[in-house]
Amino acid sequence: MRALGYFRLGTESGLAGEPPLMELERSFLRFCQEQGYQPVATFIEMESPGQRGQPEYHRLLDYIREQGKGFQVVIVRDLDQLGASLEETLQRLLELEQLGAKVMCAGEGIADPLASALEAWSKQRAGAKVGDRVREAMRMRAMRGEGLGKPPFGYKIGVGHRFEVVPQEADTVRLIYRLYLEQNMGLRLIARHLNERGIVTRKGGRWSVVSIRDILRNRTYVGTYHRFGIRVSGSHPALVSSETFNRVQQQLSSRPRPRPRQYVKAPPFLLSGLAYCGYCDNRMIGVNRHQSWIRRRDGQRSYGHYRYYQCQSRTNQSVCQYHTRRADDLEATVVADLERQASPEGRQPRMPRYEPQAPERSQLQARLKALEHRFRRYLDQAAAGDMTHWQLRAAHQRLAEQREALEHRLSSLATEARQQAQEREQEERLTRALSRTGRWQSLSPAERRQLLQGAIERIVVYDDRVETRLRL
Repeated sequence: MRALGYFRLGTESGLAGEPPLMELERSFLRFCQEQGYQPVATFIEMESPGQRGQPEYHRLLDYIREQGKGFQVVIVRDLDQLGASLEETLQRLLELEQLGAKVMCAGEGIADPLASALEAWSKQRAGAKVGDRVREAMRMRAMRGEGLGKPPFGYKIGVGHRFEVVPQEADTVRLIYRLYLEQNMGLRLIARHLNERGIVTRKGGRWSVVSIRDILRNRTYVGTYHRFGIRVSGSHPALVSSETFNRVQQQLSSRPRPRPRQYVKAPPFLLSGLAYCGYCDNRMIGVNRHQSWIRRRDGQRSYGHYRYYQCQSRTNQSVCQYHTRRADDLEATVVADLERQASPEGRQPRMPRYEPQAPERSQLQARLKALEHRFRRYLDQAAAGDMTHWQLRAAHQRLAEQREALEHRLSSLATEARQQAQEREQEERLTRALSRTGRWQSLSPAERRQLLQGAIERIVVYDDRVETRLRL
């Protein structure tokens, strides 16, 4: 029987302590040799923070479909490798079985993975009810002002689970507030002040801007406990007064941010990248030319600065005629054309009518949610013995077919919605850009450039005319 290996490696989902890649490969081959299987492929999920989905698992499914049903076994180190949750593990167990692949665990002696996973499901569902009671008890403790978790710097958990003051740490907290308010030190200077004097954090480390800011922002130091959305005032001794804390917050919010440096730039060519030669269809580039000459009438030297657009083919390739336009004249012509098209008689905005998708999308999502609840109900029945494993497999197959149809329609709706949103955004951007042409003289060069890029698709320049094509 052909054997396929599927393994997950990475730092997410508690996988940091797993064996390295080479060891997994060796254990897979050793297991195949012991069981008499023919190893043909391995699929290794190299997980990383922020990664979406598990592409290697889908490659595994595609491989099984291509090879045809039957005579294949998927080997994992343990059942946790199949999914991020127990429900996903059960979902994938049934999915692989429907494709004709048997799942085996190399690291655990599990004869029937489905039965083992259903037993774990039953225990998890029973534990969930206990978890709800635990969370409710924690909320009640928070309402009484009892400390939960790690206390902030300056406090410890004392008698009755209340915050008690740690004198040495409390002195450091008060010092930080005094340095900030009375000596007007910034966060970086306060961190340097503490580090230079050997005052360490709770873990014995050095202070940073972030740790100083967190202390100055923490309302716990005025004697208020906040947890689970519950705020209890006067639950423990305060280290600073409310007046001091409020003054610090005002000062933190009012500190000016450094302004970016301003650089003087030469006037830009506003139509760069938009203007094209009407004869060779190559772009027209902006050219600056400085010229000097001696006047005959008085012998004085004169200077001239010329800005114009010139066909790039002529400049770089010498394959087109000498087609040029003065920059100011061409830009004025284009702006006048935009103003004409912005007028009511010049252009009517085309606002496509779109059918609302929200009702259908909501209905599809609700049906998917109902399928998830039905699947969990089937798992509960199978775990309790009210449904056989064969009945569970058949029920899962029906649900998978319905889910695939619903997800396909949702994907189509999402594609349509993206296209419609792009068209609406493009039309609105064009309308906004054209509406600003009346204020052209008051706009900065950057604003003028932004207006042109938002409104114009292409400017085709001929010797006797200019065609301005909008982004429609």
